[in-house]
Amino acid sequence: MSNTVNLIYSDVFRQNHSPHVKHPENPGRMRRVLTGLARHGLKSFINWHLPIEGEIDEALKVHVRGYVNYVKDLFNKAPCEIDPDTYVSITTLKALKYSIGTVINYSLKAYNDRSTYFAILRPPGHHVGRGGKALGALTQGFCIFNNIALAASSLIEHGISGILIVDFDAHHGNGTQEIFYETDQVMLIDIHQDPRTLYPFTGHINEIGLGRGEGYNVNIVLPPLSGDDVLGLWFNIITDLAKQYDPEVVLVSAGFDGYVNDGLTELRYTSKAFYRLGKLISSLNKPTFIVLEGGYSIGLEEGLPAFTAALASIEEPMASGGSRTPPAIFSEAMSIYRETITMLSKYWRVK
Repeated sequence: MSNTVNLIYSDVFRQNHSPHVKHPENPGRMRRVLTGLARHGLKSFINWHLPIEGEIDEALKVHVRGYVNYVKDLFNKAPCEIDPDTYVSITTLKALKYSIGTVINYSLKAYNDRSTYFAILRPPGHHVGRGGKALGALTQGFCIFNNIALAASSLIEHGISGILIVDFDAHHGNGTQEIFYETDQVMLIDIHQDPRTLYPFTGHINEIGLGRGEGYNVNIVLPPLSGDDVLGLWFNIITDLAKQYDPEVVLVSAGFDGYVNDGLTELRYTSKAFYRLGKLISSLNKPTFIVLEGGYSIGLEEGLPAFTAALASIEEPMASGGSRTPPAIFSEAMSIYRETITMLSKYWRVK
């Protein structure tokens, strides 16, 4: 039986935050999303919602004042760069205000409605820690404020604890990890390419949390060239962890840059992987709020529609048969899998 899915979008994210030099994080990403949804016949299954404008100082829920003030000062100097990866344009302020307002308001709405909302917004955010660059990363990886962390912190302010964040962007969400590393109010499960091979070079399996947060930070590491079969190894583990943690709400950092040939990573997912990720998230049967992170070309046109189709409980519209990992890489992935399970078994019932 098909359902509708709640997507949050407006052209405020297409018309603002434009790079002054060639850059993969650009307004054309929104065109790719809309093109992909239309091409796969999904628009009739979507309830469209408009984003909500917020205020820049609401970013203080997760970021220190010095960093927020630094970003505000950059608005007066735009176009300029925060770092070699991350730019500020003369219209970035508007995009950020609508991102902030959207994640704060719609995460609470998802919780109150016991429903699922997916925010198609930009710029992404999961690489930003409390003061900007996180965990020693050289740059902020296109990100300015941490959208998913803002959603989680806002929910905590409303007395909602026990928040599961699932991040399946191919790059590790180092900012999100930094922010919630010492709390058990948030469990972070981050699925990403082996950090020895990809920016931000963080997110190793032994980064498990600290103090009250020990055991609540889970890094799932996939070797380069991993396909749908390697990702699928982890689905039962993710489900087991989620059921044992039993969150009040699920937040998702949804990145589609792991799609084969999307451009910035060496993972080889197909639409089948993203469809299965959508089914996994839906199967948790919790209020869910999803924020777009990465994805810069075909991942947005094929992976995002597959994920959305699963959220809408409609039959997988893509023809992909799935990707298989070269045997040597699969063997490496199994070694990482076994090592990770041994580590997690100190805290959770996993096998």
